[in-house]
Order: sequence, then C-alpha cells, then structure tokens
Amino acid sequence: MIPHHHQGRCVTQKIWRRHASSPARVRKSFGKSTEVTHTAMFWDAQTSYEFGPFRVDARERQLLRNGELVPLRPKVFDVLLMLVQNKGHILSKDEVMKQVWADAVVEEGNIARNISTLRNALGERPGEHQYIETIPWRGYRFVASVKEVLDRPAGAAVGSIAVLPFVNVNADPKSEYLSDGITESLITSLAQLTRLRVISRNSAFRYKGHELDAQTVGRELKVQAVVMGRVVESQDMLSISVELVETSSDRHIWGAQYIRKPSDLVSTQETIAREIAARLYPLSSSDQRELLSRHHTEDNEAYLCYLNGRYHFNKLSPDGVQKGIAYFHQAIEKDPSYALAYAALGDCHNYLAQRDEAKQAVMKALELDETLGEAHASLGFYRFLYDWDFSGADEEFKRALALRPNYAEAHHWYAIYLANLGHHEAAGDEARRAVELDPLSLLMNMTPALNFYLAGQYDRAIEQLSRVLEMEPNFLAARSVLGAVLIQKRLYEEAMAEYQRVLKLLGGASAPQSSVKAIMAYAYARWGKRSEALQLLEELNVAGTASPYSIAAVYASLGENESAFDWLSKACEQHDLQLVSVKVDPLLDGLRSDARFAQLVQRVGIPS
Repeated sequence: MIPHHHQGRCVTQKIWRRHASSPARVRKSFGKSTEVTHTAMFWDAQTSYEFGPFRVDARERQLLRNGELVPLRPKVFDVLLMLVQNKGHILSKDEVMKQVWADAVVEEGNIARNISTLRNALGERPGEHQYIETIPWRGYRFVASVKEVLDRPAGAAVGSIAVLPFVNVNADPKSEYLSDGITESLITSLAQLTRLRVISRNSAFRYKGHELDAQTVGRELKVQAVVMGRVVESQDMLSISVELVETSSDRHIWGAQYIRKPSDLVSTQETIAREIAARLYPLSSSDQRELLSRHHTEDNEAYLCYLNGRYHFNKLSPDGVQKGIAYFHQAIEKDPSYALAYAALGDCHNYLAQRDEAKQAVMKALELDETLGEAHASLGFYRFLYDWDFSGADEEFKRALALRPNYAEAHHWYAIYLANLGHHEAAGDEARRAVELDPLSLLMNMTPALNFYLAGQYDRAIEQLSRVLEMEPNFLAARSVLGAVLIQKRLYEEAMAEYQRVLKLLGGASAPQSSVKAIMAYAYARWGKRSEALQLLEELNVAGTASPYSIAAVYASLGENESAFDWLSKACEQHDLQLVSVKVDPLLDGLRSDARFAQLVQRVGIPS
C-alpha cells in the first residue's frame, strides 16, 4: 500500500522573546504581520574576539589590550563589537544607527565621533587603517584579522536541535522566500552532521507564526536546543540575526548578527551553520567540518533561484510546484552543475506524476554529485515503485541513509519499501526514526500505521491512526487506511462511514473516488452484501477509471478467483503501481492459497 500525500502550510510570523544576554526587543503584533520597533543586537555572550594585542570580551563587555582594560563607553563598545562580528564587510552608517541607537533618536555625527574614539582606543594614528577602514559615502569596515575564541563549552551534551522558521521582519511576501530559504538551508546543512539529530523541515515549519517559547518547542519536538532567527532586507543589504537557545533551561547559548549583501548569502549560511555546530559540540572529524563548508553552488543568483523554487514547491499545490519547476530551471541555467537543483526538480516532477522527467532530473543530479543523499533516496523509491527493481531500490535507500542519516523522507520511503516486502520489524525501526526526525509531519506519523496494517497488527494501526487524526481530522490518507483496517476488523458500518467521509473530502476527483468505491465494493462483499458490491463493481467497470488491481481485489472478495487473476494479469501488463503491495496486501488474502498467487509475486519480482 502506498500512502497519499497531503500537507498544509501556515504563513504567519514568528515572534521573538527577550534574553538577558541581549537588549530588550519591543514589538507590536497586527494580525499576521509583526512591526518591530526595536531592532535587537544578538551578542554572543560566550565568545571573545582577538586581533593584534586586543581581546573583545562579549560576556563582560570589555576591551583588553595585552590583558589590561581599555575603558570604553557602552555605545562605543557596541560599535566595536558590531564591526568585529562583521569583519571584512562594509557596515553602512544607517545599519550602525539602527543597531546601536535603535532605542533613541540621535544625529549621524554620533557615529563619526564614536569611530574616532575607537581609533584612539586602538592606537590608530591619523590616516592609518590598521583596524577600521572608512569607505567614503558608504560606511565602515573592520579590516584586521580576527580570531573567535569560545570562552567555555556550551552544550557539549546537545544531540538534538530544531531550526525554527526565520522571521521575515519586513512582512513583504516577496522576501518570504529568503527567510524560509535560509531556514531550510540551515536544516539541510546541520542535518549532515551524523552526531546531531535535526528536526526535519515539515515539523519545523508547523511553528511558523506561532508565539511559542523554546521550552515548549523542546517538549513537543523532544529536542535539546532550538535555533531562531530573523531577516531584515533594507536597500541592498540583509541583516540576519540568529540565536541558539537551550530548551530545558531557556538559556541563551549563542547569538550573532550578520549584515551582508544578498550576493554573500551562500557563504553566510555556511558560516552560521559552522558556528552553531561549534557551540553544540567540537567537530572532531575533518569530514564533518568539510560537510558544513560544502557549497552546492558558488553562483549566488542560482542559489537565490533555488530558494525561490523551494519556497513555491513547499506550498505543495499544483501552481506552486509549477512555479518551483520554473525557478529550478532558472537555477540550472545559471549553474548547469547545480546537482541539488536537479534533485529538487525531480521532486517537482514526482509530485506531478511525470515519471520520465522525474527520473531524468534525479539521474542528472547523481551524475553531477554522487554523494547527494536526497537524490539517492528519490532514485530508491523510483526503482521500487516504477521499475520493480527491488534490490536496486534497497541499495539506493541504504546509500541515501549512509549519506543523510537525518533525512526523514528517506527513512519514510525505506519503511514503506520494507513493509511491502514483509520485513515488518525493520520497517518499524525505519518508521520510528522518520517520526523522531519529523514528529509533527502527518506523513511520517502515517508510516508506522501503514506498517502495522500490512503486518496484520490492526489494533496498533488504529491506535497510531488515531494520533494522526488528532493532528488533522481531515487527513485523507489516514481516513483511507483507517477504513481498510476497520474492514479487516469486520467493523463494516464504521468502515463505510470513513469512506463516505473520504468521498466527501475528495469532491469531484474521479480517479481517487474510483479507488475508494472499489474498496467499498470489497467491503460490501466481505460484509455479505453481494448485490451492493456488484452494483458498485458495475459502476466502476462502466467508468473505467479504477485500476485493474482494485477491480481484482473486489472479485477476490466475491470469491470469483478466475476473474480476480485475470484482472491481476491486466495489472501486470499495465504495470499497475499497486502491485508492489501484492505480497502482503490483506485485500488479496483470499487468493494466497492458489498456486497462481506465488507465480504473480514472482512475476512482479518481489524477493522472498
């Protein structure tokens, strides 16, 4: 049995909380948008910065020269820290004003006076630019080499994390892809670390717009830390603020602010991921460090197109997927070697059931990058469902999980594959891992239920389906599988009630309705209501929209085995996708004692 895909999306704004290690944040909420009236600076209270003979101690808010205190007024220190944290990048006067004097109205001359004070404190002579460079008409840049020093270990025991959706402070829909894209990129980067369990995008984005504190999220997702962030787009600059919080104590572990050009977004995302990982545990493996430094593209325009494509695809609507295809093609045009864009393009074509296009995109992705776990997972499911290449599928799934152990979809697909082959214990392990990585995903939570159903553990299936339906009462896949379970429990009235609800939710979709009516005909036959079963079967044969496999199941339930095997033969000829379930599907239990059934399983190629 293959589950239906049905997911929702919430578009609202995340609200920030106040931490003692950073200045107060004042905000006003108006419906779905957020007006920020005080822009906060995210000082990392556990990092010091060293350059030349100087040390900037962020925790104590002090500047030291060879261990001796250099007195600075608070605002002067703020300017220095902001420059040091954004070393090598130009900070406009406007950005400095917004960050350092966000809670006051001051003249622009204050910046120049503070910069002059800093130059004197650092010992720069007039005309020298040993530390601070003035960029005429633009702003200032810290030019000295800076070494970051973590003053104390911060969360060495942290082994699980969630990256919550970054806030688009501008509340401009045109900029939403940036905040969403940065979030998704961080999730993808951190998920490559084998020692860290990273919550998948589906669960993380269910918090978009909800005003929840870190401790609540920690309890619900069972993670030890959360990353929160916000993005402000101003003229040609981005201000990206990031905060890492321990969920058990609500303790601020680390925070930083990056003021960058959009053209620096690729390297900035890499820097953020590397710094988060460094605060969670020391990266002892050079391979792990290399993973965080890995770029899927060096072309920033291609990367922005990719982010746009993911933003639209994640709406999981036909229109959104079509827009995603257009953006992924743009990304590929700008960078023909962009393997991740090809993999995403394959996801789009899979969603639209465009089999050939999906395979071409996935194979191209792997041709460009053999180490792309997402593409191996997609190819594994393709070989299982379309090619009936079961050994090849198994190899691809294992390869995907070795490369991306935190990829929930790979565990989900592998669990379905194993369950349909009858390996229910192994399928259960993969299903549990999928839920751990994506605990709020309806689809991931369906996976254990599907395995229980195919294993004949109907009470456990009902228990798991009840959890899913508590999350979303109108989730079609859960309602459909629940109906099938109730049939096997001989609770026919309850099963029919479920299918009537499913038909109502489907509306006028003819092919899905035919599938539901076919299993209703099967249920009537099992119930002893032969005339009702035959009436529905006649409707299905006239409409011609039901799959041969579904018709075969109805005849099997009527005890007409010859007709059932005739339709199963047609299903093989037409490469009916449901045949991957033939070995374990309870709907065909009445045929298993017939010698032709073993021949059918062998014809499909399912291993014993």
